[in-house]
Amino acid sequence: MQILEKKIDDWERRANTVLSHFNYQHADEIDLYDICWRYGILIKPLDQNYFADIEEYTSIKHLKSYSIPKHNGRRGTIYIFPDLDPIEKRMLLAEEFCHIYSHYSSQLMMDKLTLDKQESQAKRTSAYLLMPHHFLKDIYTATVNEPILINDIADHFLVTKEFAHYQLELIYKHRVDGFVQIRERLWSLEIY
Repeated sequence: MQILEKKIDDWERRANTVLSHFNYQHADEIDLYDICWRYGILIKPLDQNYFADIEEYTSIKHLKSYSIPKHNGRRGTIYIFPDLDPIEKRMLLAEEFCHIYSHYSSQLMMDKLTLDKQESQAKRTSAYLLMPHHFLKDIYTATVNEPILINDIADHFLVTKEFAHYQLELIYKHRVDGFVQIRERLWSLEIY
């Protein structure tokens, strides 16, 4: 089976640095609560009613999570709505962790351009954190027996199908709906 070598960007390097401090053997072992605890990041429930009476915060009334970094290192607090689906909560915790790990300013007090840039960086880093390349090799190996589709990949990594698409597009630079092995070569699938 041929596995392509890939270049590692700075956001993947950051995710790999975080994961290097843990001994996860499988993708489903990646524990955001443990990662946050080890980095000194508090996780608190988000009370959405807090913003209900504040007019200037109408755009954030429907937040599911946000983070507030401290200025002394990679510490801070993540506020997350407690009644979320476990998969959605996992992905949001990863993204908020990546904000605190990579950024030192509060998301609530920045202009839209900076916010959009930081959101993109945190999402990218969280994709590498939850779907590390070395665990994708398990997926590639499984294609020996049968094609592996995006739903299976998402289930394997405990993420949504959309999140899995996003991560695979970061790697392959095109949409990937699954993998198949033909004549001992790995092929990506795109379903039209």
